[in-house]
This record gives sequence, structure tokens and C-alpha cells, in this order.
Amino acid sequence: MESATREARYHVVCRECRVERLFESDADATALEREHADETGHRVVVSRVQ
Repeated sequence: MESATREARYHVVCRECRVERLFESDADATALEREHADETGHRVVVSRVQ
């Protein structure tokens, strides 16, 4: 049986509005986090998931 390869994913969630996305790149996730926080002042969380 061939084992599945798990690649990291990055989940971005705003705690103050409906923004939520899943990325394959840490850089892309961090860019959305910073952009959204800068534009709105909202609290945004980025978590690594598999």
C-alpha cells in the first residue's frame, strides 16, 4: 500500500469578520494576514495544518 504524502497547508482566519482561506504557501498565508490586518485592524490568525 502506498502511503499518502502530506504537505503543509496554512489556514488563515479573521477573528472579526468572514475572511477565511486555505493556502499551500506560508508566504501567501502571511501576506493575506498582514494585508487584512493592515487594512481593517482585525485580529487574523494563521495556523499550519496537514
